[in-house]
Amino acid sequence: MRKIFLVLTVMLIAITGAFAQVKEGKLIFERKINMYRMITDPEMRARIPEFRTEKFELLFNEQASMFKTIPDEDAPDPFANSGGGGGDRGGRFNFRMPETATYTDITNQMQYESRSLFEKDFLIIDSLKPINWKLSEETKTIAKFVCKKATTMITPQQMNMRFGGGRNRNNQDTTAPAKPKEEELVVWYTESIPVSVGPDAYAGLPGAILEVNSGNGGNVITALEFTAKYAAKELKQPTKGDKMNRAQFAESMKKIMEDMQRGGGMGGMRIRINQ
Repeated sequence: MRKIFLVLTVMLIAITGAFAQVKEGKLIFERKINMYRMITDPEMRARIPEFRTEKFELLFNEQASMFKTIPDEDAPDPFANSGGGGGDRGGRFNFRMPETATYTDITNQMQYESRSLFEKDFLIIDSLKPINWKLSEETKTIAKFVCKKATTMITPQQMNMRFGGGRNRNNQDTTAPAKPKEEELVVWYTESIPVSVGPDAYAGLPGAILEVNSGNGGNVITALEFTAKYAAKELKQPTKGDKMNRAQFAESMKKIMEDMQRGGGMGGMRIRINQ
């Protein structure tokens, strides 16, 4: 009897320790974007699938995390050679988005985002912005983890795409931008992974964020699986690229788009990014 008790005690300690030690590992995510939410032009809609998906991995421990794209080698890069080549002229677009890697220094609350766009490397360095989360007791299961719901209000970046039109004789866009509206952002986090990490720049909860739903389903990123094993050497701060903060990067992107559209480098496609 005493031996049975000892065996059960050891098993209980082992199980409890296993759950308590889920403070590092790797999560695989899938993002699904409704492209028609951004694209209202009928000609463009006919050339682009309504939904597009991409996968990411989140490596993390208690000190840092790395959220990065899992490359889709089968899809052409629309931004190679100054962009505009995501599909045949008159055909359908089928492209992968530029790869990104976001390193978060949890200890010092800093974020380093590496991006390669238009054959140029950027390194966006900024502090983590606190998010005013509203917590809920509502639950659901994601990737075998029981998760709780949290919400906040955000003003999302808006990107509108169309072909031609809305230009004056100086090739300037004359279409008035729509004023961005606040919307609810819904996330699901698990206390079974008690590390404040998540996809993109989302964090600040008492557990890892396993799903982010923005635009009322227009952009949803969900964890598919978790593994405790990951390559520790990949969890390192990026250093390559022109250093700037997020506001400076947004301004650089706006200028690049405007220069390309003036030069005809978008093949008649107009892209507007509203901050």
